[in-house]
Amino acid sequence: MNAAPSGTAPGAVRVGYARCSTDGQDVVVQTEQLLGLGVSEDRIYIDRGFSGTTGRNRGGLDQALTAVWPPSVFTVTKFDRFARNMAEANQILTDLSDRGVPFGLGASVYDWNDPFGRLFLQTLAMVAEFEAGYVGGSES
Repeated sequence: MNAAPSGTAPGAVRVGYARCSTDGQDVVVQTEQLLGLGVSEDRIYIDRGFSGTTGRNRGGLDQALTAVWPPSVFTVTKFDRFARNMAEANQILTDLSDRGVPFGLGASVYDWNDPFGRLFLQTLAMVAEFEAGYVGGSES
C-alpha cells in the first residue's frame, strides 16, 4: 500500500472535503483537522445537510473534485464523509486515479492502483455502506 504523510510530491496541494448530514451538525472539527493536514482554508469544500448515501446535489463534493489536479491530493478526514456506498466510492476513486490524483484519508495517502491500497479502500467503502444501511434501517 502506498501510504505516505501529507504531500506525495513536491508542490503537492491538498484539497479537502467535509460533509455533515444535517443543517444542525457542524463541520468545525473536520475543517480543523483538514487545516492541520495542510489543507489551506480556501481549498476546503463543504456540504451541509446532505446524506452521504447519495451523491446528488452535493455541490461541495463536485467543487472539490473539480479543484484537484496532479500533484494535488483529494483529502477527507473520515472515509464516510465522502462516500457511503461502494458504487460511489469506486466511481470517485477510479476517476481520481485516472486523473493522476491520489486519495488522502487523514495524514495517509492511498494509491487506488496499488492492490493493497485498493483492497483497503474498498473495505472501508463496504463498511461505510453497511453502516449507512444499518443506521438507516434502525431508524425506521
